Amino acid sequence: MRLKARFGILVGLFLVSFLSWMIFNNYQKINSEYNSFGSNIPQSYPVLGIDVSHYQGKINWRQVAAIAHNEDSIQFAFVKATEGISVKDADYAFNVQEADKNNILVGAYHYFIFSESCITQADFFVDNIVKSPYTLRPVIDVEDNSDLSSKAIIDSVLKFLNRVEERLQERPIIYAYSNFYHSHFINSDIAKTEQFWIARYGNDCPLMQNDQVLCWQFSESGTVDGIDERVDLNIAKKDFLKKVRAKK
Repeated sequence: MRLKARFGILVGLFLVSFLSWMIFNNYQKINSEYNSFGSNIPQSYPVLGIDVSHYQGKINWRQVAAIAHNEDSIQFAFVKATEGISVKDADYAFNVQEADKNNILVGAYHYFIFSESCITQADFFVDNIVKSPYTLRPVIDVEDNSDLSSKAIIDSVLKFLNRVEERLQERPIIYAYSNFYHSHFINSDIAKTEQFWIARYGNDCPLMQNDQVLCWQFSESGTVDGIDERVDLNIAKKDFLKKVRAKK
């Protein structure tokens, strides 16, 4: 009886260990396949990218470029360059150079301050990116409206766009949250003439049905190999990279 009992215990321990191993590996597989980016990726648009600034810390762009989960990979990145008339992002030069070095299409963005001169901001932005190896058109990030009227907001944005285009021969894309777009842009001519990148966190973005809206930031809490901090995730239409490719 003792031998049989010991044998039974050993078999039981083996089965428990085996089942635990199977459960663990299956769990790892599920996590690897479905939670690789820390967020459910909407399947409606095929091009996946990120946007980053110094808040993401020192990024290992080689690891970012090597990601391949469920046929998803990081195909583009927008990197913060400047803010207002005097703030330079400390990691811009490193990020844009390393992204380009690792064959990720990369562009620069400027965080716009409505209380500061739009022309001075445009010149400050251009001066800081003109010699960098960006491969995508620049972006103006508009969020804070300082209680301005829609007309004043649009006038400031257009002056910035025109000045950057005058100096770089590249027309910037406008980044805005969906509620900002609805409040200030949707009923204006700018909605018909400019191209947009819209932030709306969740599972859908109706504005993507608009031909002028090319890209959708669907999450601000993504996880990406090579980046220690949470990161914004974006998906874009299939012709996005063609439409936003820089001329240089």
